[in-house]
Amino acid sequence: VVAATLVICSGPGWAQGWDALDIWNADDAANAPVTSWFGTSGLIVVPTAETLAPEGLQAHLNVIETQNGDWATIWGANVSLYEGFEGGVTGLDDTWTGADDEVLFQAKWRIPVQDYFGLPAAAPMIAVGGRDLADQINRTWYVVLTKEVPLDATRQHMVRLTLGFGDAELPDSPLDGLFGGVDVPLFDYGRLQLEHDGENFNAALRYWWSEWAITEAALIDDNLAFGFTVNSGF
Repeated sequence: VVAATLVICSGPGWAQGWDALDIWNADDAANAPVTSWFGTSGLIVVPTAETLAPEGLQAHLNVIETQNGDWATIWGANVSLYEGFEGGVTGLDDTWTGADDEVLFQAKWRIPVQDYFGLPAAAPMIAVGGRDLADQINRTWYVVLTKEVPLDATRQHMVRLTLGFGDAELPDSPLDGLFGGVDVPLFDYGRLQLEHDGENFNAALRYWWSEWAITEAALIDDNLAFGFTVNSGF
């Protein structure tokens, strides 16, 4: 399914191109943070050290196949109230939790290392955060580093490398221990994300149809998943 999505998206992706005269800013779309499938900006499960732009808002709706063949629905939203800080909610239905529907809260702060420690602008971003802060299912704290590597002089094509460490209430769960991943601009307006969340390998393709509409297809712990993200702007 992911391979088929690549083929379908590659045509319009190359056709749109990185044209400065396009009706929306390709540079912003290519480099903007995007909400992970379980809340906070990041890859698929793994958070990155990026945060949404101030007063930015993203909402997402995802469906994920479970081990017994049913489909679970996951929804959520993140908002950034000021530079470097974001918070949000994630809703999990009873198909995913195996019990009741749950609403989880998360928050993340990107530490301004350049200001605090005098590091160069090219230094990796560093953030600390938490998921499920009310401990409804599995409260998790983490610290994460993300390094941007430009592929061209225009900085329109950026590879992001992420490495982090988490401490979860439940052992042997995602984000408990070392985790990491990579975000690659596979083609114009399309990004491929690969990660190990501390327990599983996951992969996803995200495609920007416009600056506010993003579609996604993924394999999460060998289960199919699809989603849609709405972005308030850049």
